[in-house]
Amino acid sequence: MSNPIVCIGAALVDETFTTKAMPVLGTSNPASYFYSMGGVACNIANHLALLGLRVELITHFGENSDGQWLRESCQKNGIGVSNSLINHQPTGRFVAILSPEGQLFTAVSVSPVETEITVSFLQSKVKVLKTAALLVLDCNLSSDVLAWLLNFCSNEHIQAVVEPVSVAKSARLQGINLDSVLMLTPNQAEMEKLVEFEGTIQVEKLAKVLLDRGIQQVWVRNGKLGSTIFSHNSTIELSAPSVEVVDTTGAGDSALAGWIYGWMNQKNPETCLRYGHALAGIILKTKGSLLSSLTAQILEDQLV
Repeated sequence: MSNPIVCIGAALVDETFTTKAMPVLGTSNPASYFYSMGGVACNIANHLALLGLRVELITHFGENSDGQWLRESCQKNGIGVSNSLINHQPTGRFVAILSPEGQLFTAVSVSPVETEITVSFLQSKVKVLKTAALLVLDCNLSSDVLAWLLNFCSNEHIQAVVEPVSVAKSARLQGINLDSVLMLTPNQAEMEKLVEFEGTIQVEKLAKVLLDRGIQQVWVRNGKLGSTIFSHNSTIELSAPSVEVVDTTGAGDSALAGWIYGWMNQKNPETCLRYGHALAGIILKTKGSLLSSLTAQILEDQLV
């Protein structure tokens, strides 16, 4: 049996409100409602499992009905969850307000992962961590945990993929050893926060700062304008897929899962990026952050 991809980070209940007209601040906005699985690490784990890869998820599930539903849904999709933490803390939640076109207007998130997934807890999971073919981390984890995990990866010669999550949470990577990071996926604002830069600077220069810190690849997404992967040896650009957007929730997570799928299947760098864009295109046309019927063949058919 192949070694698992171990995803560590948030598992949340996503609540999405899509307004009937362009949302207005300071008042009530009529909307439709959708309830789904979410959380960066959870989203990535689910995509990878549905694509046929072996996945272990280390996260927090509350003992409430939301936590039970999330845990059982992950198991149904083929994810190993036996190393996750289950306790009395409420299950995390993400609430998004979308415009009628499916674009994110604003969102709020509450996740116990930062306080519940601790270094001491992860030290009890060293056995499974050592078996990882790849570690996928999101910055919902605390700075101490991220530092410990990336040092663990460096010492054990395991590569890590890191999703910054947000501008505020990307700061948790400041001052941390990043030489085990195979891929980091920031936008420009997250890059500026991570390198503690204030002012105007080209994305290429920001990427170089991060590459010089030991990261192998920096993937910068730019929405409808596509995305670019920077490495020491090359720069790969790809335009965004042309799709009729239903919901942008989880599109970035799916793009990273698509890239990981390509990388695990030993595809070349450009093809890995195309897998990322293809899966993002699928999810942009899907209500919520996950297509439960996803298969490797569906992804292959979408590849252009």
